[in-house]
Amino acid sequence: MTDQLPPQDEELRALRFACSCASAAPVAADPWVAIAKQGKLADGTKERILNALHRRPSSVTQLSQLLDLSPPAVHRHVDELLASELIREVPIAAAARRSPTERHYRPAFPIVLATDRRELQPVLEELADALVGAFRARRDDLAAAIVRTGLPDRGEPVEALLHYLFAAAARLARERLEEAGDLPPWPEHGDGSRWVWWAEEPAEELAETEVG
Repeated sequence: MTDQLPPQDEELRALRFACSCASAAPVAADPWVAIAKQGKLADGTKERILNALHRRPSSVTQLSQLLDLSPPAVHRHVDELLASELIREVPIAAAARRSPTERHYRPAFPIVLATDRRELQPVLEELADALVGAFRARRDDLAAAIVRTGLPDRGEPVEALLHYLFAAAARLARERLEEAGDLPPWPEHGDGSRWVWWAEEPAEELAETEVG
């Protein structure tokens, strides 16, 4: 006879995969996991809409023309993006409206442009160098700790665990920064989920902008 745990206990003992966004277990180990778990961007059309809105706040009619989609289809996606809190309505002067009821939208999360990233890059490089140095300095200690586990007996080489070790340390660091208040708590959204989201403009777009 096989012992069977109650459903809630099975969830507690379920494996934690490299990304909990790929797991059916109700776990959000990272602040962006809820976006994937709830399928807020499961449709490629929503990404096209977000890409269009990041460049310029637009209405349903404008998005329909730009993306060559029917107005009802765009309206449905816009409603879902609003419900997911991934876009928000922005004020627009009455003179700029095509009709009194026209509404314009933009992403409701931070977007780091290539020009922004250029200014941030030197500090990020220094921070990355510090992380690299710390990880390399403890590489032998990590290898010695692995030897004391059952992993070698199960045929798991150190090289296969390096990404896990780095990711686990980074997650612990983030949790400690959150606990200390250096990183803000994950905001709760209208549907009760907690998540943080952002987007980054590809670096190559900077060169295209400068040429224009």
